[in-house]
Amino acid sequence: MHSHTNYCDGSMTAEEMVLAALEKGCGSIGFSEHSHLTFDWYYSMTPVETRKYADEVNALKKKYEGQIEIFLGLERDYFSDIEPNIDFDFVIGSAHYVNTEVCVDNGEINQRRMVDESFAGDYYAFIEGYFELISGIAGKTNADIIGHFDLVTKYNCCGSLFDEAHPRYVNASLGAMEEILKSCKLFEVNTGAMYRIGRPEPYPSAFLLRELQKRGGEVILSSDSHDGESICYNFHDMRELLKSCGFKYIKRLTKTGFTDERL
Repeated sequence: MHSHTNYCDGSMTAEEMVLAALEKGCGSIGFSEHSHLTFDWYYSMTPVETRKYADEVNALKKKYEGQIEIFLGLERDYFSDIEPNIDFDFVIGSAHYVNTEVCVDNGEINQRRMVDESFAGDYYAFIEGYFELISGIAGKTNADIIGHFDLVTKYNCCGSLFDEAHPRYVNASLGAMEEILKSCKLFEVNTGAMYRIGRPEPYPSAFLLRELQKRGGEVILSSDSHDGESICYNFHDMRELLKSCGFKYIKRLTKTGFTDERL
């Protein structure tokens, strides 16, 4: 349910992604292009492009009917603004920024520089700012799915930037999780960074997935695909991880809504 095309930062057309999903044996694919942002043109669509994107995906639904289910979605950022009146099948709510000047995932060097400039080098203040923002993501975006919940850890391989067991990280992340669960229970298990940069864990991490399960959260698999090869990346291992975290089922989107699929 999380894939991107050349309408944003993906490398393939929507139809090429559909064909790649068919080749992999998928029963469905959901498109979720980035919503409009006035301050970041690279990651987002203009209102005109958003309409073109919706029209193209809806046309593909008809063209490939009977072969694969296609869903029209949107990855709506916390800071999204202008949006055409379009009936999306689902919305992923996510945050790529702590504020309009501090991007979370624009490379490790840029992240370190922004933490130095905006948070006096205090990574935990940066983390707290991110999770404070994302705690309101469900209401702000009207999300059906929470996207890459702990994106702030993207460059923290082996704890190179901060300690994810530190009380300030744990308190900030779990506080945000509990607040989000009041409005939205469905979190994606996102393997995109595992494919692109070799991250050893999905978003959310195994620790956070165990905490999510304890709190009654639900999960749906996503590969945050920007090319055809990454579709369904590492899903088999993610099923095993989720079982080890105590989950009994995952969610799947169908024409009749979200359904349960036993692990």
